[in-house]
Amino acid sequence: KRIAHEVHDVAGHLLASAHLSLAQMQKKAPQLRTGIAEVRRHLDRIEEQMRRLSHELRPTVLDDLGLLPAIRFLSEGVSMRSGLQVRIESPVVGRLRPPLEIALYRIVQEALTNVVKHARASQVHVGVEVHDGWIHCRVGDDGIGVDRSRASAGAPATGLGLIGIRDRVASLGGTLKIESGQDHGTELCIALPLESAHESSRRAG
Repeated sequence: KRIAHEVHDVAGHLLASAHLSLAQMQKKAPQLRTGIAEVRRHLDRIEEQMRRLSHELRPTVLDDLGLLPAIRFLSEGVSMRSGLQVRIESPVVGRLRPPLEIALYRIVQEALTNVVKHARASQVHVGVEVHDGWIHCRVGDDGIGVDRSRASAGAPATGLGLIGIRDRVASLGGTLKIESGQDHGTELCIALPLESAHESSRRAG
């Protein structure tokens, strides 16, 4: 959250300074009006992207509305920047406990980043469901996939930057499965318990 505020505040200050400098330049050199207007349009687009990125780092929609609206907001930003088509399907309603919402948001965020960077995909599907006390999240793409021999050797954990996802899933007592094959895309299958181990033991006792 602190980083998100820093990005928003510092970048906003620098962009405001740039706009002021352009205004002064236009007064001194009116003949540059057309070029300055073009620069301002670029600055406006940069400001819009920085605002969206700062919200994606710690989206207020996650705190206010929950996981699925936050994932939709994230996906819209990814689509705008990369052209990737992101489809989200989920029958889940209501809120989850905060650690789960934050973890799943970060997992989907990292998974989409990996798809954009490595998969050469045009489409990605995100599905979230609840079954028997577990929440299941799948992120699948139509990209180049991963060679099964490399996958079995654990290469995707480093090559696709999945170490952070594995650690986050493990810290919550969940499981991560990677299904992939060359030219058949990649799908991450994450399962996390709806209750923490402490909550489960307390309820059992």
